[in-house]
Amino acid sequence: MDLGTLRRDPEGSDEPVFRAAYRTVSREFVRSIGVAQSTLRATGHDEEAARLDGVTWHALRHTFASRLVSAGVDLRTVQELGGWQTLSMVQRYAHLSPGHLVAAVERIVPAPTEVVLGTASATELGRNLNSVAAASNS
Repeated sequence: MDLGTLRRDPEGSDEPVFRAAYRTVSREFVRSIGVAQSTLRATGHDEEAARLDGVTWHALRHTFASRLVSAGVDLRTVQELGGWQTLSMVQRYAHLSPGHLVAAVERIVPAPTEVVLGTASATELGRNLNSVAAASNS
């Protein structure tokens, strides 16, 4: 079904895509994943069906927020798009990889990436960020 056809104001940006309660949408999503998996298995695509294991509506909210932030969208905009009430909740949802931290630092370092910053190169700084992130995740 094309949800766009159900919009009261197709040109309006304030109208939510899903008008039902979160719980209702989540339940329908779980049902749809199950139907997709059954169809894939019935047609001999077991591996593709298995890739949908664990896919939830809630997990997609995390993915949505993380991808927006990784694309450079500011947290206030992510908050508005995702419907989160606080920035602290957005930060919980927007998990970023250590590589994202390195990319952020690289934005202020002139090319090439081996330019020396005091005594450390940008690449070395990136390795340090990765090791700090890995230690904090342990």
